[in-house]
Amino acid sequence: MGLSKTSISVLCFVLLYTFGVADVQWLRYHTSTNPRDELNTQGNQYYRQFENFRPEGVRCPEFKSDKPLFIKWNTTMDERGFRWIAMDRSAISGLYDLLYIDSNGNGHLDDEKPYQGRIGDQYRKTFDPIAVYFKGEDGPVTYHLACEFYSDDPQRSYLCISAGSYYEGTILIDGESVPCVLFDFNGNGTFDDKPGSYDTDRILLGSESNRQNMFLGRYLEYKDKLYRINVARDGAFVEIMPAPDVAYGVVNVPANLTEFSASGINGLYTRAPKDGQLRLPEGTYRIYGWKIERNEKGQKWSLSGSDVPGDYAITVSSQSAVTVDVGEPVFSQLSVSEQKGIYSINQEFRGKLGERISIMKGSNRPPSPKVAIRSKSGEYDRTFSLEYG
Repeated sequence: MGLSKTSISVLCFVLLYTFGVADVQWLRYHTSTNPRDELNTQGNQYYRQFENFRPEGVRCPEFKSDKPLFIKWNTTMDERGFRWIAMDRSAISGLYDLLYIDSNGNGHLDDEKPYQGRIGDQYRKTFDPIAVYFKGEDGPVTYHLACEFYSDDPQRSYLCISAGSYYEGTILIDGESVPCVLFDFNGNGTFDDKPGSYDTDRILLGSESNRQNMFLGRYLEYKDKLYRINVARDGAFVEIMPAPDVAYGVVNVPANLTEFSASGINGLYTRAPKDGQLRLPEGTYRIYGWKIERNEKGQKWSLSGSDVPGDYAITVSSQSAVTVDVGEPVFSQLSVSEQKGIYSINQEFRGKLGERISIMKGSNRPPSPKVAIRSKSGEYDRTFSLEYG
């Protein structure tokens, strides 16, 4: 049987797309003083204390304050691994409200103009998105930081540093046009971090009212299909291609679990186990969370675990199933501490792996536990409600 030139061209395109070639899909760059609120997503804010010294070899402008503050912003986009930031005052007293940053990466601050902080409250100064410039593979790259200065004590000051930008656009996934946002979750200047931990960057898919907030990983799961994904380091584009050759392994969990989540270099996966089993792409994962839901006397209750200690990991393989023992029972822990005659009493639940436990009745927490305190003589006998948080 012979093939025409047209048939051969179509066949070659299908094979290339299936086994590793995809179009570069470009996104638009946006800046914001608070992308987390704008995108309705989470993101790390790093409250960093200032250095207790003036950096050597760094040329500085003529500061108005006799005690300027210095701090490093860590970024892998700079070959040194950081950029210097300095804080100054526009007045003799009051909050530090002038911010200098080594925007061009030459290691100095004397060629920079200060950003003027805006009043947040008596303890804070917020700044408009702060631009820095990097050397990218195809030329200069611009990135913006969101910064907030905070001080509630003359001897204690912090700079809150987070991402002040994101990329947004529409991409094609298996022929479907899907709104897409890339967010630098850890605020380090790159958009392709896939460490398999809570610090991994995020990809948001779907309309603004119905976005899926996903960990960026080696794969992307969309509408029950798995795709390989590549994100530009500076966030300018994504590449997505089918991943039909990925091997899966089985994870055994308690039969009463209604939800199980695991994260790793492959991404974050949330499953509804069936008969105590679920499938994940081969790889190493941390347990991200689990949930048990049941109805008691017409009321929906849920028991969920999160924040599993980071040293606990599972390896999923197609060769053999792995078993994870989470869920019931959970354990109540009571701690009492005393300082200068004031007692603090704390009660919390922990899971089998040391994870935090949350109990919900419908969409609300049930009433907080009570503690009864009675003296030996019985003269003092009172009952208190422990408060959440």
